[in-house]
Amino acid sequence: MFNKNRGSYRDILRDFSGEIIPDIDAFINGFFDEKIFSADLDFMKEILQFLKEYCIRDGKRIRPLLLLNSYNGYRIGFKKRHEIIKLGAVIEMMHSLLLIQDDIIDRSEMRRGAKALHIQLGDRYSSFSNNTLIGQDIASVTADILFSLSVEIISESKIRYDIKDRFLKIFSQTYEKTAWGQILDSLNTMPKNIDSKSDTPMQVSIMKTAYYTMVYPLTMGYILSGGKNKREIANVESFAIPLGIAFQVRDDLLGIFGIEKDTGKPNDSDILEGKITLPVQNTILKLSDREREQFIKLFLKLKKSKEDVEFIRKSIRDSGALEDTMKLHAKLIDDSYNLLDNLLMKRYNKDVIAGIIESVEDINI
Repeated sequence: MFNKNRGSYRDILRDFSGEIIPDIDAFINGFFDEKIFSADLDFMKEILQFLKEYCIRDGKRIRPLLLLNSYNGYRIGFKKRHEIIKLGAVIEMMHSLLLIQDDIIDRSEMRRGAKALHIQLGDRYSSFSNNTLIGQDIASVTADILFSLSVEIISESKIRYDIKDRFLKIFSQTYEKTAWGQILDSLNTMPKNIDSKSDTPMQVSIMKTAYYTMVYPLTMGYILSGGKNKREIANVESFAIPLGIAFQVRDDLLGIFGIEKDTGKPNDSDILEGKITLPVQNTILKLSDREREQFIKLFLKLKKSKEDVEFIRKSIRDSGALEDTMKLHAKLIDDSYNLLDNLLMKRYNKDVIAGIIESVEDINI
């Protein structure tokens, strides 16, 4: 049983990250440098440079870290670290693809401390066209380029064909399920009506976050290690879903009550976008009929004032929904610690994952 008060797992995670992240970033750098060098036309070289810089912006690299940690934790005699680093880099490049799409969908202007890619491309190419959405148009297509480059890396990776086939199956499942989760999220943002009994926020948390961020990276690493045990794959899924939901709940709370200098993003964006997250859903369930009607009316406004945002935020807090959501988060974290013991990976690698649990547990609001 993991000692939740130990407080040192994040140090283990930090050490592991320090070993892995530089290698992932170095591969991405080198790969794009080769692509830029061999590109036929200047505009291709320039856009590839934009993509390279975007992919290596500072980030936690949590998904490739989970893949590499799972691979190391389950590996028995099958050692091709450099090839696995390449596949970890693919997972980070695919994450960049999804961030590009997210920023276009959410109309976000910043990402990881710099301008969103569609804003950068708009700045660069607006003088070429009367199309005011030229940045979005080009950024949308760069996502296709990133996908093609990712498939190229996978196809050229020097791992056993049977393992590569199983990896590709999970790779495909990852981005299909995430896409369906994004569509569900879009349908749940700025809605014309709100169903107070809908479980959509939880479904979005599972499809868009839990599987994408936790379940699939861990499963990919297990498969790359040569693992085939269906029971262990089920154990990975059972462990990772609560942690993934906790990850999303934390993000939802920080998106409303977070400290902007810590989170790096506005703490009113989810409210302004009309995103129905778990804290919002809990608020709707807890309010009286009259309070619920007023809350929903304000929440559905397309243009909200600062006063509207503060009213919504205060309602979430005063209704008890904030406290309930925090309790849900705490329970999910406890479940994650308990279920981690069931995994058959090496103890050190469990400790690395415990460091991730500690990071998800920490909510500064």
